[in-house]
Amino acid sequence: MAQTKRRELPTKLRRVKRLTARERWLAVLDRFSKSIETPKSERIWAPALETASRSRILAIQQEKLRAMVPYLYEESPFYRERFRASKLTPADIRSVADLPKFPVMTKDAMAADVAENRPWGTYTPVSDKVWRERGWMVFSTSGTTAIPRSFRYTQTDARLWAITSARALYAMGVRAGDTALTCTNYNPHVFFWSLHYAFNLMKVAVVPGGVPTERRLAMIDLYRPTILAATPSYALHLAGAMRRAGIDPRASSIRMIICGGEAASGIPSTRRRIEDAWDSEMHDVYGCTEAVPGGWAYTCHEGLASSPVSTHVQEDLQIWELVDPETMEPVAPGERGLTVVTNLNSEGSPQLRFLVGDFTSFDTSRCVCGRTFARAVGGFSGRADDMLNIRGLKLFPSVIEEIVRGIESLDDEFQIVLETDGVLDAFTIVAETRVHLDDGARTEVSRRLEAEVIRKCELRPQIRIEPPGTLPRTEFKARRVIDRRHTL
Repeated sequence: MAQTKRRELPTKLRRVKRLTARERWLAVLDRFSKSIETPKSERIWAPALETASRSRILAIQQEKLRAMVPYLYEESPFYRERFRASKLTPADIRSVADLPKFPVMTKDAMAADVAENRPWGTYTPVSDKVWRERGWMVFSTSGTTAIPRSFRYTQTDARLWAITSARALYAMGVRAGDTALTCTNYNPHVFFWSLHYAFNLMKVAVVPGGVPTERRLAMIDLYRPTILAATPSYALHLAGAMRRAGIDPRASSIRMIICGGEAASGIPSTRRRIEDAWDSEMHDVYGCTEAVPGGWAYTCHEGLASSPVSTHVQEDLQIWELVDPETMEPVAPGERGLTVVTNLNSEGSPQLRFLVGDFTSFDTSRCVCGRTFARAVGGFSGRADDMLNIRGLKLFPSVIEEIVRGIESLDDEFQIVLETDGVLDAFTIVAETRVHLDDGARTEVSRRLEAEVIRKCELRPQIRIEPPGTLPRTEFKARRVIDRRHTL
């Protein structure tokens, strides 16, 4: 009898199904998200995660990492090749401390992958079969400087985006019963879609504002939304359009502005202009199509009140690193570096050590709001890709934005025009006034702007002051830099 049982045992064991790497990864994602589909307290959506100890946050990251890395290795030829080129296997990346063994992934590497493997590339682990069975939506980069990089997100991603983005909105003070006007034409941009699905989950009514500006003014009057979602540039433009129509945006129903697509809270003069224009608190989110499309970094009420402002990163959803811009090696704790993100919150795009590329430093102390997630000190206002080299000096466009929007007589729009004048860079700032000024007043504004730029940037610009309404407006990312140096 005992011998019969011993012979049967291997047969029974063979009947146990072995989970694939994808199934193991999806099971981990489900386990960490299924219990937080609704808020668990009046102030914090998921207290067990958002107020966890630093050791608990690290344990969650490492548990997710050990499931995600084999999934990427098996399902993404792009990553599998990079593991092999680095002489690594998934067993070599089992902890946060192991991450520096793996090279930082860049947009250029992804663009090259797409060029060789159109249209999807091989960097995401979604096959044609999975896409047909559970596909949700395609999102892509703009492709203005490289081949567009496309990302196939699944139904699993749609659910995760809604839950984890709702956590961020809840921290801002969004609640069921609010109504949100989303100022977008609903092109495939991750910021607005993740907002939309999070609002749905939170029982926040949505007014899709994919209409001209004049129609949006009527929507605010008719539907009385309490939340306005827009890029910072468009939030300012819409307020200006209301004033020109004889409507005071400060007296509207809007109580909160949520911005994305451009830096806002980390640029004090821009934040002041938006909050003053609407008499509302302004929050913003930070992410990217590749690795932080939902469950983004976000401002809380207490973080806005700090000086400088601070932005929470959701560390149970992503592993955030800061690296030296030259060596790509991790910087010491508390030092400034470029953002690198490992996404632990996706089926369609769980990128490993993706270079987002904004400068910041992190504070891991507990926030006044009670959350223990690390905070980006001063937010994110300077992307390495945006840095300009003018006459040998480095300059972020956000510095010019802070200066222009700090001068009351100048309107919100501006441009930086770079040309070649002989062998030197010609650096021109084009700004427009709020109202028509006489020649004397225009000259005084020009002198003040020039002096502020020289003082803060150590560069002497040419200044061109234009009348109101000269520069173009856009509802999405404004084009601030016109660089003609490479086309002459």
